Parts: sequence; C-alpha cells; structure tokens
Amino acid sequence: MIKKRVSSESGQSIVLLALAFIALLGFTALAIDGGLVYANRRHMQNAADAASLSGGSAAALYLENHDIAYRDWDCNDPDVVDAMHSDPDGAKAVARSSGVANDYLLDDDDSDNHGVFAGCVEAYDNGAWIEKFIDVRVRITGDTPTAFAHLVYNGPLRNTVEAVTRVKPPMPLAFGNAIVALGNDCTHDGIEFDGGVGTDVTGGGIYSNSCLYTGGDGDVIVEAPFDISCSLPNCYTDSGGSGTISPTPEEGLGRKIAAAAFAVPGPNCTGLTDHGTYNGDGSLEPGRYDRITINNGAHTMDPGLYCVTNNVSITGGTLVGSDVTFYIIGGDYDSSGNATISLTAPPAENCADPCTIYRAIPGVLIYLAYGNTGEVSMLGDENSEYLGLVFVPDGTIEAGGSSSLIAEIHAQLIGKRVKVHGNTSININFDDSMNYVLPASLQLQK
Repeated sequence: MIKKRVSSESGQSIVLLALAFIALLGFTALAIDGGLVYANRRHMQNAADAASLSGGSAAALYLENHDIAYRDWDCNDPDVVDAMHSDPDGAKAVARSSGVANDYLLDDDDSDNHGVFAGCVEAYDNGAWIEKFIDVRVRITGDTPTAFAHLVYNGPLRNTVEAVTRVKPPMPLAFGNAIVALGNDCTHDGIEFDGGVGTDVTGGGIYSNSCLYTGGDGDVIVEAPFDISCSLPNCYTDSGGSGTISPTPEEGLGRKIAAAAFAVPGPNCTGLTDHGTYNGDGSLEPGRYDRITINNGAHTMDPGLYCVTNNVSITGGTLVGSDVTFYIIGGDYDSSGNATISLTAPPAENCADPCTIYRAIPGVLIYLAYGNTGEVSMLGDENSEYLGLVFVPDGTIEAGGSSSLIAEIHAQLIGKRVKVHGNTSININFDDSMNYVLPASLQLQK
C-alpha cells in the first residue's frame, strides 16, 4: 500500500505575524519620529518668530526714541544703522538674545541658515509711493534626535525655518499726501477742483483712490518734488475751463492706499463733562456737546477734546482755539466765509497736557467718526487758518466758497470725497511734523 505524504501549513502564520510586526514597527517608528520632527519644527518656528518680533520691536523703539520718521528716513543715517546693529539695543542683538532664551545660539549672519539679518529698504511700491522699512530676518536650523529612524538612515533629520518682521518708521497718514480721497467709486467719490481761483499745495502730494476731476479757471499746482496721482486707469478728467494742473496727474497706479496707511483710532469720550448745547457765551471747555453753534461775537476754545454728537456750525464772529480736536460723531462741521476761524491741533510730536489730561488727539484737528457720512466745510475769511489733520473717512471735505479767502491751511485733508471749489484761493502748506503721525509699526511678513 502506497502512503501519500500530506504537506503541512503549520508555521506560516508565524511568518505572516513577523512580517506584520515589522510593518507595524515601521509605522510606529514613522509616527513617533514624524511627530518628533514636527514638534521640533514647531518649536523652532516659534523661536524664530519670537526672535524676529523681538528684534523688530527693538528697532521700532529705537526709531521712536531717536525721532527717526518717514520724512527724514535715510538708510545711511547712523541712527537707522544703530537701530539694526547696535549692541545691546539694536534689532540683531535683541533677536539673538531671544534665540538664546529659547535654547538657540544664533549667528550674526543668516547666510548659513542659522542666524539674524537686519536690512534697511527704500523702494517704490508700484510707482505710487516710497516704502521705507527695516526687515529683521531670523533663520534657525536644527536636527531632531530620533527613536528609530537612525536604524535605517544615517543622515540627520534637519529642519530650517525662517521668520521676517518688517519695521516701518513713524509716518504721516497716506504716505504724506496733502489731499487724499479714500473712496473707490468714481461716480460718487474722488477729488474735484472746480473754482475761479487757484489751489497751491506745498509739502505733500494729491492722491485719489478713485478719480480726479478739474474744471473752472483756477490752476492746481503741487510744488516739487511731490506729485498728483490716482489709482484707476484713465482716472483723471479735465471738465473744461482755462485752469491748468501741474504736474500732470499719474493715472492707473494699480494699487490703492491700504486702510492701515490712514487708520486713526477714535478717541474715548466717556467720562468727559457734558456741556449740552453751546449757543455762544464766549468760552468753550473740553468735553461732550450735543451741538455747537456760533453766529457772532468772539469765542475761545480751551485746549482739549470736543466730542460733538451733532453739528458744529460757525456762520459768523470769531473762533480761536489752540491744541484742540473736534470729534464729530453724527453731524457736520459747517463754517462760513463770514467768520474768522483760527484752529490749531495739538502738536503731533511732544504733545503734553492737552493730549494726556484733556484727551485731544496729537495732530488731529477735525475728525468725523467712522460711519458719519457728513461733511466738513472749511471756509472762513482772509484771516482764517487751519492747522492739523482733517479726517473724514466716510464723508466729504469741502474747502473754499464764493466769499472766502482762506489765508493758509497747514493741514492734511483726507476724506472719502474732497471738493475744492468756488472763488477761493487755497494755499495748503502741509507739514507732516504738525499733523497726525502713525507710530512705528511691526508686521510679521513670514
């Protein structure tokens, strides 16, 4: 009898289990080492961000303390150089100290991907304005100790991260343009010059986020080296008349001024003395008012902040105020060519008691609150003067009129819409040291 051999499959499951165990071990190793690499990279990125921001903050503080602003920016200025490189207060030194606090010893040069770089830049942004800033760049490179990967891979598991903080110096709103229209709609917004007597602008340019119109017989002249420009293609229109505009407007710059370039924080009116309605007793004190009406007589404003719920109307008489800010919440500022008006904002720099005790805003003269679609009408006789920022983000600014001849406006006019019209000679002598200044700012770029 022939016996048949029956093959046995016993033991094959052990082989399969061994292979499965190896696969599971591999996945476990991948999960553990991958988690270690990710966690280490996250820690490195946090350290790079912290070092870059610390260095940027040090540079911003140095610029503020040494009065280095946009108007006098020079990358070769010793103070600008020190803001980047001085020890121990400059950007690079402070960034390196932050790196040490997070267990990273950084070089004074990031060309090896493990150090700190600080550089000064002056560059045209699409030809519209000059960007001036310091970049503080931090790069960190590090190896991750592994639990299993070294068994199959001899090289390091290496991460390199980067962080860049951009430091912009203190600067005037809207890059120092003297007349600015914020609105984007050419149908309703823009800048319009329409009068029989000219407008002369010194110390700043004219810029519209939408369109620009001229008409009438008055010339519009912006003194060199400043220019006239608008954002959209074919945005300048000459509506007729014998007046000229100089220099020729630059059209279609392609980029609008960003909101951050003209943002002014609103003041806090809470707790100020409530004076109700002012109808003219000769003296005004800082505080909250329902409305202010002046028809005749002589009136003086004490330094400080004036929060007005409704209208400010000045149709006659004399109004004089130094170190004052009008903050109009829901109405207009309406003045007449029959009045003599001399108003001065608190100084933009080194503002003392009016800004701290009485809450006036440094450099700001008239401010229509966000959401207020009202109008600021800047009129007055030949002895009238305005000094400071006139800021109307959602409304209209009108300068001029048939019976007024304003002697001088040392002001920056920023509105959703701006109109200069009538038979009025307007001399806008813009000095950004007198007007509102944006503080030095930081932006984490990367």
